[in-house]
Amino acid sequence: MSDNKINILLVDDRTENLLALEAILDNEDYQLIKATSGEDALKFLLKYDFAAILLDVQMPGMDGFKTASIIKAREKTRHIPILFITANHLDQEHVFTGYSIGAIDYILKPVDALVLKVKVEGFVHLYKLNDQLKQQKKELEEKNRLLETSYLELSEQSNKLKESEALSNVIFNTSMDSMLILDEDGTLLKVNPAFSSMFLYKVEEVVGTNIKDYFSNQSPLYQLVNNYEQFINIPPTIEKKLVVNAVKKDGSVFPVEAQLGRKLVNGKNIIAVTIRDVTIQKEYEAKITHMAYHDYLTGLQNRRFFEKNLQEQMEVSIEQNESFALMYIDIDRFQSVNNSLGQRIGDELLQLIVQRIKNSVPNELTIYRVGGDKFAVFLSNREKAIEIAEKLLTTFHSPFLVHYYEIYVTASIGISIFPYDATNAQDLVKNANAALYQAKREGMDNYQLYHSGLNLQTYRKFMMQNDLRKALERNQLIIHYQPRYDLQEKQMMSVEALVRWNHPDWGLIYPGEFIPIAEETGMIGQIGKWVVEAVCKQWNEWVEKGLPPVKISVNFSGQQFLHKNMEEEMKSIIKEQEVDPTYLEFEITESTLMSNQSAVLKMLNSFRDMGIKISIDDFGTGYSSLSYLRKYPVDIIKIDKSFVQDHSVESRALITAIITLASQLKMKVVVEGVETNEQWEAMKAMKCDEIQGYYFSRPLPPIELEQFYVRKLEGENTRKVEIQKEETVIPQFETDNELLVNALAKNKLTFSLSARELEVLTLVVKGFTNKEISEELFISEHTVKNHITKIFQKLNVNDRLQAMAKIYQSFLELEKTR
Repeated sequence: MSDNKINILLVDDRTENLLALEAILDNEDYQLIKATSGEDALKFLLKYDFAAILLDVQMPGMDGFKTASIIKAREKTRHIPILFITANHLDQEHVFTGYSIGAIDYILKPVDALVLKVKVEGFVHLYKLNDQLKQQKKELEEKNRLLETSYLELSEQSNKLKESEALSNVIFNTSMDSMLILDEDGTLLKVNPAFSSMFLYKVEEVVGTNIKDYFSNQSPLYQLVNNYEQFINIPPTIEKKLVVNAVKKDGSVFPVEAQLGRKLVNGKNIIAVTIRDVTIQKEYEAKITHMAYHDYLTGLQNRRFFEKNLQEQMEVSIEQNESFALMYIDIDRFQSVNNSLGQRIGDELLQLIVQRIKNSVPNELTIYRVGGDKFAVFLSNREKAIEIAEKLLTTFHSPFLVHYYEIYVTASIGISIFPYDATNAQDLVKNANAALYQAKREGMDNYQLYHSGLNLQTYRKFMMQNDLRKALERNQLIIHYQPRYDLQEKQMMSVEALVRWNHPDWGLIYPGEFIPIAEETGMIGQIGKWVVEAVCKQWNEWVEKGLPPVKISVNFSGQQFLHKNMEEEMKSIIKEQEVDPTYLEFEITESTLMSNQSAVLKMLNSFRDMGIKISIDDFGTGYSSLSYLRKYPVDIIKIDKSFVQDHSVESRALITAIITLASQLKMKVVVEGVETNEQWEAMKAMKCDEIQGYYFSRPLPPIELEQFYVRKLEGENTRKVEIQKEETVIPQFETDNELLVNALAKNKLTFSLSARELEVLTLVVKGFTNKEISEELFISEHTVKNHITKIFQKLNVNDRLQAMAKIYQSFLELEKTR
């Protein structure tokens, strides 16, 4: 230490940060040593003794966490307190990483000067106290050595003098710790001044009293003194400190560490006790424990506490043979609040949300924050969970007032029941999540109870996500074309290209199911490009066969407009395929027009300049205003089939109005979803331009479309095409009982299931809970559970999902053979 100054190590790779820290901590008693890297810091630690280390987390090379772990691994430096200075948000993972390494505390950038000074002063104070204790220890060791020497030199002196000298050398008036001398009955013979100030007694008040008077009767020290045989056999020194509760004169209780030692003097046991007040240390430990198990923003118990308590709740339920409900609550579109109004508003909104949840949940129940805007609650049973869910959703219908903002948010809730939906914590949480996301899929602002079919849907979606990445390279995508009838030309003049996925296991999958997955996984750009290429090739193939060219309409996802190179890609495809762009039509939805307006407008104008026609699909179902028809380069409006299939006067009036408006704006109108002769005649009477629907033709593979087109060109009498509504080829257990029965029968023989086990398995596959199976078959839930356990053993599966997947595979095999 230079000039008796206290060394403090500042570590940061940025010089300006070091200068800022130096300015804040400027003190004539400190020597501030600066290091610009973890490596430099380790070198200084070999040279100096430091009271504290202020360590930046994010540094090139050796970061703060690595540097701290090396410091804590060295015997010489492991006790130096480390204060992490970081620009990162104090999330749970970050905090646990720092504390697991050995950090004392965190402070965020920009540094609060007052907070930093107070924390460093605290470290310096502890350093000084530690230095004093070291010095006192040396003095004590030296005096003990002298005392032992004195005992040897004065062994011939009177016993009374030896006892007096022993007593006078045990207690040191300079000690900051309380020191007591006791006889073998626990009576205080002598105490030092520190005891007086610590326990608020005068010295003369305590001499002659019993040590038990100053400690809780539940403390180990009190019990030790009460056990005479154990007390008088205390070894000369007890290295292990007793952590006990002491009692002051005013009755207040505080924690202390007590260390005892015994010496036999003139045939009498003399007990020495050293007592240290650890109140501050315990408060700090409690604070750290609270931070580890509680959320800093809301004060709620966090995921770590949730996982611990969930396991305990399950054990109690098993012991008491009772069920309980796990409720997961997620705030809908909460991230949009942070994105639009900022993190501060979002945090304040979250605190108000937590208060509403507390008002809806009984006071005796604990609410956990298990994610950013996700919460969990344990409830006594299914009915109580439904009651609280409905109450909670109602409270969210009122706006939240944050500063000057009136914010409306909703919640989605998922509920799973232990032990009916799962018998372990992992599956119970997974099933509550499955129910939660089902609530979101059904429009949010609702609650869903878990049933086993949810996992099947999740399983299917997961498999489709993986398989979709391989669909293009394996040529599994195909295109069907649905004709559009031109009323003026009285023939087919256009077709709409509709992509399909010919999955090797799931059969024909329609875009309503896999396009959202493509958008989620970022594959929509690749698929969109492939569709345009395939359409251009098909157009050329038809022209080469001598068929009159038809206009082909291609659907575009809103995400495709966010791809920077889409315009160049479209130009390249058209040029390479040598397609006349006037025969191409790009369909977009109203929602696409509303998002990223400048980018969309620029892209549409570019397509328009190339000669490509632009149409708005599903017109009338979105949220755009009529002004968009004037603002954007739109050629065609496609009226959604919901208007056509609604025979009300209002719907027909709206169709007429749209046709009139489009005519004034020199736009064509295509009516979708025409499926009956009545609808056909009505649309013709309204004088729309084109009609599309099953009445004219369903979507056809390329070869069938050619045949259809040729027949029309050859003047074949127009026939009504039987309505063949496209249905997603997803085998549904509920809608194909024959196949389900056969699939189950096949597994009954394969795995030697009994008749009753087959009945139970059938209801499991249909999504029944244990309780519902019990009610359906008039057997106890315990019997149901036993049957299910035996079924899982025979099928060699671990849970319902695996059992359903096995039955589902049999279902698919039967579907293929049929």
